[in-house]
Amino acid sequence: MTLMLVLVGVMPLRLPFYGVVAPVLPLIAIYYWAVHRPDLMPFGVVFVLGLLHDILTAAPLGLNAAVFLVAHWIVVGQRRFLVGRSFLVLWWGFIMIAGVAAILEWGIFSIYATAVMPGEPVLFRTLITMAMFPAVAWLAIQVHRGFLATG
Repeated sequence: MTLMLVLVGVMPLRLPFYGVVAPVLPLIAIYYWAVHRPDLMPFGVVFVLGLLHDILTAAPLGLNAAVFLVAHWIVVGQRRFLVGRSFLVLWWGFIMIAGVAAILEWGIFSIYATAVMPGEPVLFRTLITMAMFPAVAWLAIQVHRGFLATG
């Protein structure tokens, strides 16, 4: 599912400036699986998904891999607090993780570019990603239920 979100997230849409503000859909799936089934989303898989996202978006190699790994590490560390909570608590947790990921992405990209990069594109991408959380989480819940029913 997360691989599918990587591919869907990089699909070219004929919208002006979409590539700059496209939501980071894999981050939502990584968050969901790190909370509910971290055994299905180990660090190695997160790293490979991040590298693939970097390649497909022409980002500096390792940027999203690092961001995804840090986000995953934080979520796994807070898993006991998040498991079994209401959807709003999970969404709030994702909002915080997405904010940390955005700041980290902006910082790494600024270091890579050796200049302070504008923050507006990252801010808009993060807000769009936060707004997409309910839809992608619903999809993840359906996949999770299907997995449990067959597993």
